[in-house]
Amino acid sequence: MVCASAAAAATPFPQVISADNAKQCNTALRTARRTTTIGGLTFPLNVFSWNVHKVQQPAVLDEFAELANTAHLMFVQEAVPSRQLPSLVNEALFPAFAAGYVQNGTPTGVLTLARTPHLMHCHLLALEPWLRSPKATSVTLYPLIDRQERLLAINIHAINFTLGVSDYQNQLAALTDLITAHDGPIIFGGDLNSWSPARQQVLQHFTSKMGLVAVPFDPDHRVTVLGRPLDHLYVRGLTWGHTTTHKVTTSDHNPLLATLLSEDS
Repeated sequence: MVCASAAAAATPFPQVISADNAKQCNTALRTARRTTTIGGLTFPLNVFSWNVHKVQQPAVLDEFAELANTAHLMFVQEAVPSRQLPSLVNEALFPAFAAGYVQNGTPTGVLTLARTPHLMHCHLLALEPWLRSPKATSVTLYPLIDRQERLLAINIHAINFTLGVSDYQNQLAALTDLITAHDGPIIFGGDLNSWSPARQQVLQHFTSKMGLVAVPFDPDHRVTVLGRPLDHLYVRGLTWGHTTTHKVTTSDHNPLLATLLSEDS
């Protein structure tokens, strides 16, 4: 198992900075953007996002490993590191885990994996209003080969059980300053729980305000509730080539896959 801080310390990259709220995260991002680096991610960039349903079915690990073979950046929701990292993370995958809900003493949350160490990692938490259980957002910053720009990656598991949309709106709004201040490409995605017209409207308003564009999928086998997909990928400063989704029986969500390209490529 390779922890994020150890991975970063063993490379030319600086020590990873941790933060637990939006203000601290923004400060850490400003510092990390100024860091001189060697190496990093490059385009085209193969990305996937998948809610693995707390790895309740062990066979999900085989499917995940197959997807990871060709991926450069991976967004995982309902991840359980104690069940995944020993078998899936090696010297080629650098994890950034943000713990959310703890089930029977075992932390679950959102996990971002990449082929290069991140410059910075922070996590934000939002409480489910009814259950009082936390939902996590993982924010990571990556160097890009032959570019001064950095890639901002935001992997989110949105709160779900609410009467209105104010808590949902607040969880997204906490990311506003991080996204607005970033001068470079952005990937934002995960399980957005956008199952109602009101939630979808909040999400569309937020992403439009932030200049984020939805990545379409073909074929589109995203899991839906009331006819609306729950899982999304959005980008800014990027475009896409091939996109697809895979039907699976090992989770209650299907993985999303996209090849992302620089807008100037």
